[in-house]
Amino acid sequence: MSVTLVLGASGGAGATATAVGLANAWAINGSAVVAVDATVGGGDLVDRAADYRVTSTTIESGFPDGDLSVSSSGLQVVGRAWLEATEPDLQRIDWYLRHNSDISLYDFGHRAFGRDSARPLRTDPSAAIVLVVSARPDALSRVRTALQTISLTIGERAVDRTSVVLTHQVPGAPVVDVAELRESLSVRAVSVDEIPYDPHLGAGLTITATELAPRTAAAYERLRERTSNWECGTMSA
Repeated sequence: MSVTLVLGASGGAGATATAVGLANAWAINGSAVVAVDATVGGGDLVDRAADYRVTSTTIESGFPDGDLSVSSSGLQVVGRAWLEATEPDLQRIDWYLRHNSDISLYDFGHRAFGRDSARPLRTDPSAAIVLVVSARPDALSRVRTALQTISLTIGERAVDRTSVVLTHQVPGAPVVDVAELRESLSVRAVSVDEIPYDPHLGAGLTITATELAPRTAAAYERLRERTSNWECGTMSA
């Protein structure tokens, strides 16, 4: 069983959409996948991911004993109670998922990664980290700050298992020099992948894998392969 942690370099980076896209890519590939909303205060992972069957299952409700929300790709989704103050027991959840799924993917947004509840997951040396940043002029500075936070929180070697994902959320020419971004981050052995602008994602509604543009689906598949390579030990460590 492999674990992937998705976090945003800032609010509105597109972390949840990336988590859904990556999880759907795993499900389409034939894996048993569960995506977990680990955001602070409750996010919209279920609303964005479950296009087939939606249940009221949340982390706080003890989801191992109930049905999960499901997407048409076969992805299972568990949410959080909106504005629920209780910290989720991610260690217990991780234990359960390791025995019941092939892939577990946690949407941390941009604030939950450093919380005490996330410690069991972020300190797992086999967990792949996906850092999402919006394609804005300040993308490089936001990525550098986030990578520094990761390094200070769990150690410099954690950066080696981090993939940066640049999300294009508006149509038109990119406002980021991707080649420069890749060159600037190459000294830290960090990869940079892009998710192109897609009207289906831009609508902010439920994401259906089959309605993504072909190049968007291909971008998520490349990201899946990259995180898979880390899990298989073929990336630098």
